[in-house]
Amino acid sequence: MKRIQCLKDLKAIQSELSNEIVEYLKEEFYSLYEYLSNGEEVEDFLLPFYQSMILLEDEGELSNIMNKQLELEFVEKVNLANGTIFRIGVNVIEDIQLHYAIKITSSDSH
Repeated sequence: MKRIQCLKDLKAIQSELSNEIVEYLKEEFYSLYEYLSNGEEVEDFLLPFYQSMILLEDEGELSNIMNKQLELEFVEKVNLANGTIFRIGVNVIEDIQLHYAIKITSSDSH
């Protein structure tokens, strides 16, 4: 599992993921920034721990989240050219934390 709370965290994982997935996650991060920021610059913006973006890295982590039915707010399937991202909203401290499970359909790793 990887946690993204700031732009630096997002940049740190760029080399591990395809450009398409990175662009999708950037869009998600910037949407959260627009919604939650208090006027700070994007470079200074920090998501609260309970609202950080979570990248699930294996089937066990995904199963663990999906088994918490009472905490699940929604599950969306986002189809990309090279794979699918499951965007999962989990109820945490009366707010929604976004989890992402990436399924690659090509022979690429990550």
